[in-house]
Amino acid sequence: MSVVVLGSINLDLIAQIDKIPVAGETRLAQELLTAPGGKGANQALAARRMGAEAILIGMVGDDVFATQALRLLRQDGVDLSHVGVSHRSSTGMALITVENSGQNAITVVPGANYELGSEALARLERLLTAEDFLVMQAEIPFEVIERAVIIARRAESQILWDPAPASPHFPRSLFHVDVIAPNQAEAGLLLGTTIDDVRSAKAAARQLRTLGAHIAIVKLGAQGLVWATSRGVFYEPGIEVNAVDAVGAGDVFLGALAARLAAKDSWTQAIKMANRAAALSTTQKGAQPSFPWLGDVRKMK
Repeated sequence: MSVVVLGSINLDLIAQIDKIPVAGETRLAQELLTAPGGKGANQALAARRMGAEAILIGMVGDDVFATQALRLLRQDGVDLSHVGVSHRSSTGMALITVENSGQNAITVVPGANYELGSEALARLERLLTAEDFLVMQAEIPFEVIERAVIIARRAESQILWDPAPASPHFPRSLFHVDVIAPNQAEAGLLLGTTIDDVRSAKAAARQLRTLGAHIAIVKLGAQGLVWATSRGVFYEPGIEVNAVDAVGAGDVFLGALAARLAAKDSWTQAIKMANRAAALSTTQKGAQPSFPWLGDVRKMK
């Protein structure tokens, strides 16, 4: 029983700043860090650290950035045998500005991630079984996600999808997944509404289910999350921590959720563990280096 992640692999360039600049404004950053990232790579590492056998299907460039982008994944035992190398595009990059409060703004340069195609899908088709969990995001071509949903349905695998970066132009077929998990801004963009509290998040989760998802989660950052199922809408409060950097927290949540479901935790327990893991990941700077291990999450009160 594996967590198979189909998605992006990036190298993150992270600027720490007192306040994210608005359009036309120039501000001085306090420091610049580099760290491995990409939503797919993040989810795979999070799943691995939360106890799963994690397999990553992705694409990097034939460059020095690839070595840095894959370093922690390789070190921690994520299966990288299905990561291809492009000789036409560079490894994906993410330009991240992080406020001292932990809030962030991200610009992604897809690079080799947008060369994922038929070869990656063929690998996915050979890998997936009914016991596996497929995790995806939206930093790869839409048509690849669409085809992957069909492959996973045929294999009877569970599909968890984070529709980020969100687009109002997503094909309707992408919503026919087992779990969809946008944050509040992404859910608002998908639905054409504003989500600013738990009540509006619950309404959004209900509406997302009408688009085809079996379970719809709306992540609310420090406020926690809501989720809607056929049995109703539920709320899990946030975990109080000393947050310094929220980059990657949403990826930790979905990777951890998939890992704990693969470990046969109950849905409620898996949600709680994923929520704790995401919160704990915000207590250190950088994305992947901050991702917690299962033992650390279990120690949280």
